[in-house]
Amino acid sequence: MATLTLIADPFPDWEAEAQAAAARDLALAIAETAPRSCSARYLVSRGAANPQFSSPRIRTEQLPMRAGMLPFAWQNGATARPLDGEFVHALTPLVPLRSRGEDDGSQTSVTITHSLAWEDPSLLGNAQARLYRAFTRRAVRHADVILTPTHATARVLQENYGSDLPVQVLQLAPPREFLAGTDAAERRSALGLPPRYAVTTAAAGEHGRLEWLLDAMLADPELGVLVILEGVDPAPPSREKAGTEASAQPIPEELRDRVFSVQARELADIGAIIAGADVLLAPQSFAGTGYLTIAALCASVPVLHAGHPATAELVLDAGVSAETAEAFAAECSRLIRDPEEIAKLAVLASDRGRGFSWNGAAWQLWETHANL
Repeated sequence: MATLTLIADPFPDWEAEAQAAAARDLALAIAETAPRSCSARYLVSRGAANPQFSSPRIRTEQLPMRAGMLPFAWQNGATARPLDGEFVHALTPLVPLRSRGEDDGSQTSVTITHSLAWEDPSLLGNAQARLYRAFTRRAVRHADVILTPTHATARVLQENYGSDLPVQVLQLAPPREFLAGTDAAERRSALGLPPRYAVTTAAAGEHGRLEWLLDAMLADPELGVLVILEGVDPAPPSREKAGTEASAQPIPEELRDRVFSVQARELADIGAIIAGADVLLAPQSFAGTGYLTIAALCASVPVLHAGHPATAELVLDAGVSAETAEAFAAECSRLIRDPEEIAKLAVLASDRGRGFSWNGAAWQLWETHANL
């Protein structure tokens, strides 16, 4: 009987909480799609949340060390010995690996979820970016297969580790908390959100480009209400020095009634906020894992983005691309003035969103390991 072990502890970056939630969803999907006589194992550090899965095809085991020790301990190949002979998958490059013989029966697949460590390392912080690259190098050397959520991220890896690096695309899905629950309306009401609004996770500065949106709203009073969802996307080092870039960028007095900053109290708030929006505005120059973008598509919310290749690949025709501040402002105004266009894009977003599911990802993982 084959067991696919999922490394549940995420890389310790800004997306760690969302990645941990995604790992729980993927574990359930691995169990649900497991071939006959196969099962899933959820491997989590000591002290971390230990979910109780209802499926008899999945079991949870705790490591004898805490999460904070994993990045240090797993840089030593000896820590991978307990996984010898097993099928292992990690949703991030934080995974114990070592050189093995061809006949020991081990199979390891690793997902590299974004390319920030190479394209914009300052967004992770230099130390975190170096750690991310170091674990990715280990995965490139020792894993049986490298997976990425987009072809755009795969190309970045091939540019850095050789054009002949075999990379497969594994389409992920948003954590279930990023999807609207039955209490979504109550959550939006508790957060004080208006009935109609656009939502963004943009922050001020060169990478976050919140200024694009504020300038667009100053130029067009008909743009309505903007909700800034804070604490989701990564922050440049300048945010650490100034408190937060969002607070360092004061909201102009004339926009105080039209711009609201909201801090999600828990992950489920994110799903409620995204589902209630008319459009997701993503002017950022970077792309992370894409969970929030996919969540918008699953909620039939179109996306206006700045053309980052990974975001554009996820959105396809369920949104609009505008690569300059002027073009972004023009597209904002055009969409708000054209409810039929928003409605059309919402239908396309719904269609696009149906292409992302954890069961689909799990099926592909089982097939990938079967073909190794």
